[in-house]
Formats: sequence, structure tokens, C-alpha cells
Amino acid sequence: MAQTYTLLVVDDDLDTLKLVGTTLEKQGFHIIAAKNGQEALDRVAETQPDLILLDVMMPKMDGYEVTRRLRANPDTAQIPIILFTAKAQVDDKVVGLEAGADDYLTKPTHPAELVARVRNILKRPVTSMLPPEPAPDERRSAAPAAPAPSYAGPQSSPAPSGGSRAVVGVLAAKGGQGVSTLCINLAAGFAEKPDKNVILAEFTPGHGDLNVRLSQSGEGLVELLRRSARDIYRSAVESTLVEHKDNQRLLLAGLRPSDVTLTHAGEQAAAVVNELKQIADYVVLDLGVSLPTSSQRALEHCTHILVVAEPDPNSFEQTRALLQDVDTLRLQGKLMVAMVHRVRNDLAVNAAELQKQLERELDAVFTPAPELAHQATRQQQSMLETDAQSYTAQQTLKLVNLITEPKRQPRR
Repeated sequence: MAQTYTLLVVDDDLDTLKLVGTTLEKQGFHIIAAKNGQEALDRVAETQPDLILLDVMMPKMDGYEVTRRLRANPDTAQIPIILFTAKAQVDDKVVGLEAGADDYLTKPTHPAELVARVRNILKRPVTSMLPPEPAPDERRSAAPAAPAPSYAGPQSSPAPSGGSRAVVGVLAAKGGQGVSTLCINLAAGFAEKPDKNVILAEFTPGHGDLNVRLSQSGEGLVELLRRSARDIYRSAVESTLVEHKDNQRLLLAGLRPSDVTLTHAGEQAAAVVNELKQIADYVVLDLGVSLPTSSQRALEHCTHILVVAEPDPNSFEQTRALLQDVDTLRLQGKLMVAMVHRVRNDLAVNAAELQKQLERELDAVFTPAPELAHQATRQQQSMLETDAQSYTAQQTLKLVNLITEPKRQPRR
């Protein structure tokens, strides 16, 4: 007697659910249905289907996140998954396959192709979905595997060499050094890149100020950090972003001082940044002051770590300590230092002396521009937008190019 396979069909559109279910039932498959991501996970736990046909675009939990959760669970990791969606872009397919899907069908699909894809997947032996067993010699010589992260966020591909994408974490040893101002200007500078989108995210719960400075409202970061790390997925993060400019969005920390306790939410912070870097071409993280747990975990996903230093002798020791701590964390991002001159001239040292004191080369130098800064704050915009010809704008764009453009190799 031929085996009857059980298929789970997941789609929030009832018409599609009925059409696909009827098509497959006529071919002898047993069909169970689910209307959203959580219901799909519940049905899988109850029935252990032989294959899942999963819609991508669903509210609350999309198909990518359902796939990641199923792959993260040893009990469901081997169930074949076909993503079924109207999204036809190559990038969307790549995200689906990287999440762990076995195949990808674009709506509308001819019934014959649907049935053929399902049958083809079911013919594969279960062991083909597992990594090959190493040979005995390889077992002895193989290095221990790195521990898996405890959150269920996706592990994205690294940024392309040459840097069309960047995640820049900006921080300082103490307050009042212009971290937020630099972040606002950096985001505006990245936004000048053609056909690129930018997210400016303040990772400073309890100390947020972008709401006021940019005349926006929201506390998306706080909402996310209060979740379980496993509940931080792409659509959840995107729903908290605030539209700012044509190609800029904001993740805001809100204004409540009591939210400072969320600086200990390291797993959640890592999961949020892991999603942000897959949503936007450029991500700027305002990490504020020092290295709380949330900042340390966020920095793990940064391609560039920018420490702000002021030319004030009273701050040298604190900045040196911060640079040493960042080095100790052994992060993968490139460490950079920007001098931001905000103190009185008679108290400040020059750039050469600051480099000597920090024992670090400066990657950018910003001279005082109090009138421009005041005007930009009053107009609730970046200094680049206020005066595109200013020295601050020029230095910001130079720093943006340093981050995004590959260094040319000298000719031999």
C-alpha cells in the first residue's frame, strides 16, 4: 500500500489555503492547515508533518522566522520546507534559503509545478538534509565546534568585500562628547549614497534623545528589548522602525529613564542588530557611553566600531580605558577613532597630541561648529542638511567614504 504523506499548508489568505490544499488533496496527500506562524508551529508540534508548504508574508511572524524556529529545534529540523510567496526578488529567495528552506515557489504557481516540487522534495532521503558524517580521521583532527548562539536570530552572510554594507557602532567613554550628533550626521551621509537605505538606531534605553532632536515619536528599541530574544524576528523589528527621510528610518529608545535597566538585555540587543543589518544597507548604532551588556552584544555585529574622543586632557584616561576594553572583547569590527572638538580652545590639545595620548591614529577630526550645531538642533535635522558646504559636512562625508570605499592597493 502506498504511503500517504501529511502536508502542512500555512497561509493567512484563506482562498490560497483552500486552493493549494484542494490541489494537493486530489493527488492523494493528507492536508492540515494553519493560518499564521504561531499556529503553524503548534500544528508541527502536534502532527510532525512530512512536509511544510509555508507562506512568507504573514502578520506577526513571517515565514522566514517560522523556518528559523523549526530549524533551531532538533525535533523539527529535518522536516522539508517549501516557501510559497508572491515575493519574486532574488534577495527574498536568498533570505528564505539561508533561513533553511529546501525550495522556493513564487505565486502564482501552476498546479503541476506545485505537485512536482512537493513530490521531488519527498523523494529525498532524510539523511540528505544533514551534514555528512566525518571520516574517523577527520573526527580526531577536527577543531571543536563553536557554541551556537542562544537566541534564534538568523546568521546573515558577511558584508560583501569592498563594503557596500556597513554596521557602525558609535560610542564614547563619557557623556557630552557628541556621539548622538555624530550618529545623526553619519546617517545623513550614508543616505547620500544612491539607491541605499539607512537605519539610525539608538541603543541607549533610559537615555534616548532622538525623539526630541529629530521631532519623532516612538520607543521601538524598548519594545524589542522587552521581548524574548526568540521573539525578535524580521517583521517584528521592521514594525518598530519610524520613517524619517526618503531612505532613512529610525529605531528609537524612547524617553523614560527607568528603561535604563534594559541595558542588561544582551541577547535581545544582539538579535535586534542581527535583523537590522539584513534590513538596511547601512546601520548606524548610537551606543552612547561606556560598554553595558547590550552595547557589547550589539558590537559583535558591527563592521566598524567608532570611538569618539575629545581633545580634553581630563578625558584621556577614560578614553584609553574604553579603547583597551574594546580591544579585550576581540570584536571583528574595524576599530576607528574620531576626534570631536567640543571643549574650549584653551583647554584642548591638537590632533597630533591626542593621537600621542591615545596611542591611536585618528580616522576623522571634527572641529568646533557651535553655531551650525545650534541651527541644526533648532531645525531638528543633521548638520549636513543644514549646511552641505560646511567643514563638518565635508569631514562627515570623508568618514562615510572611509567606511564604505575599499582602499586602493598601491601600484607596484
